[in-house]
Amino acid sequence: MLRVSGCLAFLLCFALLPCTQAEDKKDAKKDKKEALKLSADEQAVIDLTNAERKKADKSLEPLKMNPKLMEVARKHAANMAAQEKLEHELDCKTPADRAKAAGYEWSAIGENIAQGQETPKKAVAGWMDSPPHRENILSGEYAEIGVAVAKSKSGQRYWVQVFGKQ
Repeated sequence: MLRVSGCLAFLLCFALLPCTQAEDKKDAKKDKKEALKLSADEQAVIDLTNAERKKADKSLEPLKMNPKLMEVARKHAANMAAQEKLEHELDCKTPADRAKAAGYEWSAIGENIAQGQETPKKAVAGWMDSPPHRENILSGEYAEIGVAVAKSKSGQRYWVQVFGKQ
C-alpha cells in the first residue's frame, strides 16, 4: 500500500507541475509588464524628447522606449539619488558598462543626466540648452531610449536619458 500511495503522490506531483509552472510564468510575465509601466514623468520625458527631435529635423525618427534601457536609466537614477552624486561614471561603471550589464547589445550608446529640475519639461529644456546634451537628443545615430527620474533623501530629483542603437 505504501508503494501505491507513494507512486500516486509522485504522479500527482508531476501532474500538477505544469500548472505550477504555468502560474509561475504568468506571474513573471505580469511582473515584467508592470516593471515596464512608465511613470507620467518618464513618458513626458520621452514625448518631449521626441517633440524636440521632430521640431529640429522632421526626418528624425522618434526614439522608441526600450525595456533594457529603461532598466539602465532607472538603476542609474536611483543610484545617483542614493549617493546624491551627478555622475556619468559612478561606482566605476560607465553608461556602456551599465547597458552591457543589462544585456543591451549596442552599436551606439549615449547618456544625458541632470539634477534638480522639478519637471520633465524643465529637464528636457535644460538638456536642449546644453550643446552636448542637445547633440544626444538630436542624434540620428540613436533609435531607442530609456528614461528615469529618482528623488534623493534631500528631495533632489535626478534625471537620466539613455540613448542606444542595437
